[in-house]
Amino acid sequence: MNEYWKIGELATLSGLTLRTLRYYDQIELFSPSQYTDSGHRLYTQSDLAKLHQILALKQTGLSLDDIRSIMTKKEKDLTINIIDTQIIRIKKDIQVQQSLLFELEHALKMLHRNQTMSVDELTTLLGAMKVYQEKYFTKEQVDMMKNYYDQYDEETLEATEQEFTMTLEAIQLEKENGTPPNNNKVQKLAKQWSDIVYSFTGYDQTLKKQAETFHAENPNNSLQFGIDAELYQYIQRALK
Repeated sequence: MNEYWKIGELATLSGLTLRTLRYYDQIELFSPSQYTDSGHRLYTQSDLAKLHQILALKQTGLSLDDIRSIMTKKEKDLTINIIDTQIIRIKKDIQVQQSLLFELEHALKMLHRNQTMSVDELTTLLGAMKVYQEKYFTKEQVDMMKNYYDQYDEETLEATEQEFTMTLEAIQLEKENGTPPNNNKVQKLAKQWSDIVYSFTGYDQTLKKQAETFHAENPNNSLQFGIDAELYQYIQRALK
């Protein structure tokens, strides 16, 4: 067994680069115990054990500053605080993964009903759902909408989607014909569109307002299902 390892040998053993080991030395996280007469680093068995501890802590997601604090100060309160922080982070990661699981299950149901959804459309939808939901809706609200959606059987959903498409096409036609949004027919169609859309929120007014804010601030988003910003604004003017 070697008594000392040069930095190149340690890099091979640890899987780290020379640059990383030098950086760890520079920030006083991990330095060699010995040096040659010419100034080259020499690492001992104790150094190698310390490096293994550092790498184990790094795998938990701790920052280098936190690891350095743990390794140098070894204060109980500091360690407890850092572990508490990591528990919170991991719980949040789990929550994000659970949310993504719900989104994937929801998207799968959409695929079963609509075989024309492409991979690009699916990934765009999932990305938009994740980003926008985190900003505009709480997890509880997202779960609420999914629960309302999932309570309908496939036949009802297909009928609702057909009604939604026909209503939207009728509104688009009125817009192309130059019918003003305050026209009674357009207002009736807009109300019909709104009733379909917000039926999946349980007609929760707070959730409805948040959804309206989301669409208003994100025109042409992939969750509008074919409604461009101009048509959406036309519908909103008809609803006022």
